[in-house]
Amino acid sequence: MFVACGPASGQQFNGRLMDAVRLTLLHEPQIGAANRQLMLSEGQLQATRGEFDTALSTGVELAQARSPLLQALQSPAASQVDSNTAAYLLGATTRLRSGVTVAPSIRINRVRDNISSLTSPATSTVALNFTVPLQKGSGARFNTAAERAAEQVLASADMNLRHTIASRISRSVNAYWDYLAALQALEIRRLSENRSLLLLDDARRLAKGDEIPQADVLQYEAQVARDRGLRIAAEQSLVEARTTLVLAMGIAGQPETSMPAPSDDFPELPAVVMETLSRPWPHSALAARFDVRAQQRRVDAAEILYEATRRDPVSQLDLTLSVGYSGLRENRSALAAWQALNAPAAGLNASIGMVYVLPVQGNAQAGLVRQRAALAEQARLELDGLMQAARATVSVQRASVSSAALQLEQARQQVRLQTQVFADERKKYRLGLATVLDLLTAEARLTADELGVIDARRRLAQALASYRFETATLLGADGDEQRITMESLTTLPELP
Repeated sequence: MFVACGPASGQQFNGRLMDAVRLTLLHEPQIGAANRQLMLSEGQLQATRGEFDTALSTGVELAQARSPLLQALQSPAASQVDSNTAAYLLGATTRLRSGVTVAPSIRINRVRDNISSLTSPATSTVALNFTVPLQKGSGARFNTAAERAAEQVLASADMNLRHTIASRISRSVNAYWDYLAALQALEIRRLSENRSLLLLDDARRLAKGDEIPQADVLQYEAQVARDRGLRIAAEQSLVEARTTLVLAMGIAGQPETSMPAPSDDFPELPAVVMETLSRPWPHSALAARFDVRAQQRRVDAAEILYEATRRDPVSQLDLTLSVGYSGLRENRSALAAWQALNAPAAGLNASIGMVYVLPVQGNAQAGLVRQRAALAEQARLELDGLMQAARATVSVQRASVSSAALQLEQARQQVRLQTQVFADERKKYRLGLATVLDLLTAEARLTADELGVIDARRRLAQALASYRFETATLLGADGDEQRITMESLTTLPELP
């Protein structure tokens, strides 16, 4: 499976979101493990098809024997039988998907002894053998069940790989937005610390001119210490967010300190696009989710095996057929014994027979049917549970996008208002109409509101990626080449 992810190239993270996606596809361990599972399923399918492979067999046997003769048969020239035997065998066995077994064979025997085979007769037997199951094991529906089930398992593994890719990409995208939010939050904390330092400088100047009490300066100094501590905590949060992104991309062995800052900004959601959230995602479209399709394939595989086992008779009745000819040549060397094939007897050899087997208790068949029925029912229940969870999760994520967009709008309004409040409180404080506590409280609220905007933008970006993942629109549709674009990571999907 090939997944293209836009124009990003190279083996390094250069700060772009598509870099994170590309590195995830190249290095994320879970994607590699899912790909190996796909290879395992391919091997299993190949192994089941091997049941219908043709097996060739050949052999050579040379023997020498010394056997004493009865006294009545002995003569002055021969008191024992000295024999030399050469046997050659060539055969093939093929089991057809109908259950019929075809086994052609050629056998040549050459015997030379000092009593009865002085002319070194070489005999040949050519036969075409058939075994036709009439009850148990009869028909392509039963004999190809394992192969057809393996095909479904392979398709399931392929869908599971796609689901894993989408899941890991969603994880990396969310980690990228966390990294960006931590970086912007650190910048806000630095600005807040700088504001506190400016307020402290103003307070010291006013206190030096006896315009404010000296005790007010201590409160400003305490605020600077608090803001400095929060800035240090934000620096640690940035380190943790960067490490999380590195792990999500699967490049934990590379140095983190040299990793550049994110260069892509949080996505915006136009108000006109928000109207699409008023319409729920069709439940019928959830069947396109890769995890649902993977589970459906597992259900199909289990039902194939169950139906084949349930319909297979308990008793076994096989018809055996054979047709061929025999030949004979004398006075030939061991290497020339094959010439017996060119001297057939008049007429063909033929045989027919039947073999019947009836398991009296039938426990093996009954037990296998129960196992296969339970596995099929278990797979169906898991599919039902997955569909229910998918419907609920999609509804939650749709509401999450809407809520995050509304919260972002309110957070921006709060920042606009609180910026004016802080400016007014600063003027009032200089005029003696506000206390230092009023000013510090206004500054703290402004910082909190600015951080709130960053958090709201982060949650909106992550909600969009999660909604894309839950609706199976993060990746493209079916096909070996699936394109992942910036649009598929940062916009609302279109309703199917």
